[in-house]
Amino acid sequence: MKTRCVIIAGGDCDVSLLSNIGSEDYVIAADSGLQYCHAVGIVPDLLVGDFDSYTGPVYECTEVIKLPTHKDDTDLFFAARCGVERGFRKFAVFGGYGSRPDQNMAMFQTLHWLTENCEQPDIRAVCNGFEVFAVKNSKLTFSSDRERYLSVFAVGGTAYGVDIVGAEYPLNNATVTPSFPIGVSNVAVNDTTVSVRNGMLLIMTVDKNI
Repeated sequence: MKTRCVIIAGGDCDVSLLSNIGSEDYVIAADSGLQYCHAVGIVPDLLVGDFDSYTGPVYECTEVIKLPTHKDDTDLFFAARCGVERGFRKFAVFGGYGSRPDQNMAMFQTLHWLTENCEQPDIRAVCNGFEVFAVKNSKLTFSSDRERYLSVFAVGGTAYGVDIVGAEYPLNNATVTPSFPIGVSNVAVNDTTVSVRNGMLLIMTVDKNI
């Protein structure tokens, strides 16, 4: 039984990041994300897109949903919808971040939407040099890592009861708003737990060398 939905989009993606995708993953290629599947020999379970950025071969055994070019959903967002409709609650997005700032914002909004629309979600985006996690009324623990920034942002409204325990800059029952970046550029000097009692957070771990 496949337990995680992996979405591979067409943004920047070091193909080495795809090495932990296994047979237990349900893989959706979003448009030109299929080029990364070709590069590492992954046959996706589903291919979606309007194919404005991909014109190469399509695997015969892949389910294909062809989208119109004029639509409300981005290809990535539509792929996320498909994953939720197929019952997945655990998601990993690759290639969601790239050179276009508008598409990057759309990726963050997609993570937000996934967290809002999944019960007990496990949502992350794996990008070149950083990862993004989305949590709602929950917590995540990160291993000590002085070579990466740990940044916490409120999204979708004010986040109440935010605790950061184990980091260089702790928070205790804090109120974090989307308009003030109090959680940026922290460091997990020890194993660090980030929790929110009421609200949603995007948590980033960022390589200090990028």
